[in-house]
Amino acid sequence: KGPSAIAFVHGDPVTVAKGLRAFAKAHPLLVIKGGYFDGSPLSAEEVNKLADLESREVLLAKLAGAMKASMTKAAFVFNALPSKAVRTVDALREKQESAA
Repeated sequence: KGPSAIAFVHGDPVTVAKGLRAFAKAHPLLVIKGGYFDGSPLSAEEVNKLADLESREVLLAKLAGAMKASMTKAAFVFNALPSKAVRTVDALREKQESAA
């Protein structure tokens, strides 16, 4: 019923889905009926979910930040273990010296 269109795009599918959704909001005659991504058909609801995602660059930045935070925590833990052992040995030595 009525005209139909197909959009072929290259690049970030999230950005394209966001752009199409924004255009459809501004032009109510455009109705997104579905899509095709990575070898699978998408319903209109799935296209909207895709548009709700953050861009690839933002997701990669968040992943890098999470990895950096995890590495910082791991370095702190690995550094804390020898420090705690040294403090324990020093406390035992001081206790033995004061007992003697």
